[in-house]
Amino acid sequence: MWPVILGAVVIALTGLAAFFVATARRIARPTTGETIAGNAGNGALLVIDMQEDFTRSQGANAYDPAARDRAIARINDLVAAARQAGEPVAFIRQEHQGRAVQWVASLLLGGAGNPGRPGARLDRDIDAQGAPVFIKHVADAFSAPALDAWLRDQGVGRLTLCGLDLAHCVRSTALGARNRGYCVAVDLAGSLAAGERSACRAKKEMKDAGIGLRGPGAFAVAATVPA
Repeated sequence: MWPVILGAVVIALTGLAAFFVATARRIARPTTGETIAGNAGNGALLVIDMQEDFTRSQGANAYDPAARDRAIARINDLVAAARQAGEPVAFIRQEHQGRAVQWVASLLLGGAGNPGRPGARLDRDIDAQGAPVFIKHVADAFSAPALDAWLRDQGVGRLTLCGLDLAHCVRSTALGARNRGYCVAVDLAGSLAAGERSACRAKKEMKDAGIGLRGPGAFAVAATVPA
């Protein structure tokens, strides 16, 4: 009897592990889409996932408050500079979709990123000033068709990205933009990363894809043990 029970438990745990891996890969995968027009030359700034669920989380997933504040100050400087230059600014928010994904977020992230939470709003110190906000359900912001359509309507061909997490949603969005022909730069000082090693891997991958990495200083690493 016990061997049968143990076998069933092993099968169940194996299936659950496979589900976690498949879900993580699907969420992290950069999207593809139609290549932008060759004459699209305007610039735009995208600020990714600077929501209080993430910026002000507690415990194992918490970012160092000083690092967070430096990144927010840098982002606000980028927003002000873009507005002064007449370039559009957009903010991206993450909302997990589907019961299974929301359950995983509840289990591993305390529900961060699930819709309807007070922490789903943009960080209180971010200068959004009525800029458009686009909702995404996976890592790549270009999974939201409205964002790509808005950028094309603006004649945008150059993107500056900042926000969090550098190794995940910023990376996936940058690669998704490159897949569509955008010229992309990531501002490192305006980006947060949960682990130094994973951030370094992401930076190499982005650099190899032709994505510029710029900004004064280093990226702001979270207060967690490096991944």
